[in-house]
Amino acid sequence: MEPSDGESGRGARVAVLIGAAIVLVSLCSCVAAVAAVVTWGDDVYRRLVHDRGETVALGQAGRDGAFEFTVSRIDCGIAQIGDSFVNQTAIGQYCLAELTVRNVGKRPAIFEDALQRAYSPDGARYAADSAAGILANSEHQLFQNQINPGNRVTGVVVYDIPQDRHIAELELHESEDSAGLRVTL
Repeated sequence: MEPSDGESGRGARVAVLIGAAIVLVSLCSCVAAVAAVVTWGDDVYRRLVHDRGETVALGQAGRDGAFEFTVSRIDCGIAQIGDSFVNQTAIGQYCLAELTVRNVGKRPAIFEDALQRAYSPDGARYAADSAAGILANSEHQLFQNQINPGNRVTGVVVYDIPQDRHIAELELHESEDSAGLRVTL
């Protein structure tokens, strides 16, 4: 027995609805995957990087790429940076990480404060405050400085963190793609 025209039309509509449902589910899955990467991607990336990167304590030298970093101290609780004419006030408190960077590679490399991260004990990540860093390094040549092989520069990386927090770890990078050096405080 052959299907009537009404039955074949209904079958085509069902097939189209099933196909549309499959496309809709696929699209929602892609959106969910992108949202997951955006939400948790940095944490996953950080765990992968930490599995490969070196860890040192405050005052110890450690290497990432062509740079050897030594963090000599961290001072927090600073409300303002600069002088009486040009200054900047912290939103929370400034924490200053004093460090030495030596190029142990074979070609010039540029130090960028934007690549240097700080973490609180609960894992909150803080970016460097470049404007405050320029004021804090008025007598140093650390930022955006091309460091030739064998040369060493000293300066301060500045972080503006909440008043009730402190820095437990720094993650220092020679480049955006490097594994990173962890400095535990």
